[in-house]
Amino acid sequence: MTVSHSYRALSEGGDGDGVEGYGHVLRDRGKVGELGWRERLCRFFTPMRTIWMFVGVNILNYLDRGIIPGAPNQFQSFIRNTIMIDENQESTYLGILQSVFIASYSLAVIAAGNLVHKYPPFLVMGMGLAIWCVAVFISGAAQGWGSFWLLLFGRTLSGVGEASFQCIAPAFIEDFSPPGQKVLMLGIFFSSITVGTAGGYAYSAVISTSWGWAWSFWLEGVAMIPFVVICCLLPFKLNGDNSNGNNVRTASNHASVSLSKEVSTIMTSPLFINISIGYSAYCAVLAGLSTFGPIFFQGLQLFDSERSASLHFSAIVALAGVIGTPIGGYISDRLAGDRATRDQILDTCLKIMAGSSLAGLAFALASAYCQSKGPFLFLMGTAIMLLFLPTGCCTMAVMASVPSNMRATGVALSILIMHLFGDVPSPVAVGWLKDRLAPRCNTKSIDGQEVQPFDPTDPTRPDPSLPKPYT
Repeated sequence: MTVSHSYRALSEGGDGDGVEGYGHVLRDRGKVGELGWRERLCRFFTPMRTIWMFVGVNILNYLDRGIIPGAPNQFQSFIRNTIMIDENQESTYLGILQSVFIASYSLAVIAAGNLVHKYPPFLVMGMGLAIWCVAVFISGAAQGWGSFWLLLFGRTLSGVGEASFQCIAPAFIEDFSPPGQKVLMLGIFFSSITVGTAGGYAYSAVISTSWGWAWSFWLEGVAMIPFVVICCLLPFKLNGDNSNGNNVRTASNHASVSLSKEVSTIMTSPLFINISIGYSAYCAVLAGLSTFGPIFFQGLQLFDSERSASLHFSAIVALAGVIGTPIGGYISDRLAGDRATRDQILDTCLKIMAGSSLAGLAFALASAYCQSKGPFLFLMGTAIMLLFLPTGCCTMAVMASVPSNMRATGVALSILIMHLFGDVPSPVAVGWLKDRLAPRCNTKSIDGQEVQPFDPTDPTRPDPSLPKPYT
């Protein structure tokens, strides 16, 4: 049954495929005005509207991930003052804050994926997002308490809360997207990652310098609460279909294949291993860039302040992600064709992944030699856009490299491998390298003298852009 037929059955009071409870909720309701508030909510959130809601939730999730790198000097000052470390160790601990989030998320996503076999998936998603809200409120409270360890706990807990959403939303999008547009809709969903992360840099830079970084966490937590309520009330359930699209099964049908057998089958596939390792390297670059991008921008001496560097970095990342990610999905769909086999889709995805990565590397190297802001932003923006181009292709390649009835476990294992060897160690490793190879990267030279960047929370670091008093 197609999405349109399925939802038509729902709106007419049938049970429908993939949505548990709609038939009972809407049956014998002749007019919208007679429906209760929950029934109206369920009727309003069609599958496509729910997908767009997921885009909004994902933006908030990744807005949260951009808060710390968006105000690095303030967080480095907080780290230095709360745990009393040397200045050349600040970036390492800054990287740890990012890495513990990814580590907890990587472990929790497997447990969350198993819970959807026991409980309604949208309830699992809603409870996870509720934990996320608690986590960001704890993270904000760490500033007032002056506790780095409380902030570390909050970041760890937020990874646990986000896991359920990230493992359920892609499966829902694959099940309910219009035919022939699944990769495009996944691309749109993934583009919200870059929008949220880049927006987090600008959001953090503005809020942190105005009210303090605690408010950056608290405001996003308040914004997430309506989505928590909606997810807990929607009665959707997930479907799974085979590669030919001739059979529809619920997720529980996959329980007949043991997890150990799935893991053994997938992990003995050289193609899956190669794709997952390449995906890990890809995500390691993204994690290092997202964590220390604004700092590196300051080190190029092309921007006047941390705020300026963060705003410019967030703008080009957001623009590159919005353009590159959906275009990558669209190109993949068009090149492979509507009736492409799994091998043809895989071949197309691999070509796009290889070509865009090589081209992005060339543009990134060229940008490092720019002496003016305009050419640098153009070259770096193009490099980042090419980096985001194969985002959807990576996920499709992973799914095409495993048996069709093991796609969910294949994606879960690729996420674990990607985080284990990619974006978990990357921020720590990049921070360690920066501390040793370029510890003064984010300083600015004024009149031949090196000065620390302005931090409004640290009175020992005055704003270097202000004129010096007459003496």
